[in-house]
Amino acid sequence: MTVTDDSFPYPRLLPPDPVAPVPDEVARAVERHRSGDPDGARSALRAMADAGRTATAGHAAAALAGIELAEGGPDEPFWGALEQVAAGEDPWLGPLAAALPSMELYSVLESMNPGASPADHPVIRGLAAHLTGDQDGAEEAFEQAAAEAAPGRLEDDLAHVLLGHQLLHRGANREAEEALTRVLAEEDQVFCGYARFLLGHVLVERGELDEAGTVLTQAMSETHPSEHRVEEGLHSWVGVRLGELLAGTYELDCVVEEMENGGMSELYCTRQPFESGAFFTKVSRPALAQIGLHLFPGDLDTVRSELRRLREWSDERYERGRKLCLLLGERLLVDERDEREQALQLLLGELKEGGKG
Repeated sequence: MTVTDDSFPYPRLLPPDPVAPVPDEVARAVERHRSGDPDGARSALRAMADAGRTATAGHAAAALAGIELAEGGPDEPFWGALEQVAAGEDPWLGPLAAALPSMELYSVLESMNPGASPADHPVIRGLAAHLTGDQDGAEEAFEQAAAEAAPGRLEDDLAHVLLGHQLLHRGANREAEEALTRVLAEEDQVFCGYARFLLGHVLVERGELDEAGTVLTQAMSETHPSEHRVEEGLHSWVGVRLGELLAGTYELDCVVEEMENGGMSELYCTRQPFESGAFFTKVSRPALAQIGLHLFPGDLDTVRSELRRLREWSDERYERGRKLCLLLGERLLVDERDEREQALQLLLGELKEGGKG
């Protein structure tokens, strides 16, 4: 039976993305680095990172990137490990890894004294700590970097956007919003795009959905790879975050404006962020973007394939993909009147059964 609007009330939002814990085996390998055995830590982490496309492999790659950054700075080994993180499914590490290549980390080392190690700079030290799971050390370093940076300079934007990320990581949303809003005042699109992406998380969690839609729509523009200095990876993650919001509530100012200016339907406005996010796959390819796109034309084989990718990554990411399918699928059933309806009903029935227990 076709779902009606009365049986599917809005808003019905996905919960905020949780921060995944560092797997024990990754934490043990990192401890070898802290105990003075970086080569042993590298070897163990590389083996885990190469073992498959899973949450453990993603955390291992992040930790490996952190060790390489602390030991050698933002050089080739660091970027190589970070690419794997950006290509994964983690909703916190993935966007960070995708955004960093645009943030010109080399510039923060210019003020260092000759002979100083990369970890002597608080931004580099903070990033290395964050990637290796030392969240207290990361926050302390980013706070130092923000306090020491000259206002109006690139280093100031970088320090505050990373501090905002770190504060959100531990749930300090109000303090994070202050740091991220400061970044927006400088109007550098590289940092504004990531800051708005993070602010979208704050606003959705606070229930300010119109504001979240507006901020994330701006972030879609600022992170588009046609813009100067912007790598393509973050755009996919912004598309997922905006698409998830619109999947659960489409009566937003950003949708009304898009409909009025472009003559688009509500469903097309919901599809568009997923479509744009799924188009750029060189750096990041979050399965949620592919799911959000391929549900619309009824390409359910691709949807099932992407759900399997999420299940391999973690139970939590699969559950998020399942819930996104239900949100979008039930909306699509309101409008479907052709042979795709039966196939979509079958998929939704499978996913509802799969969520029991």
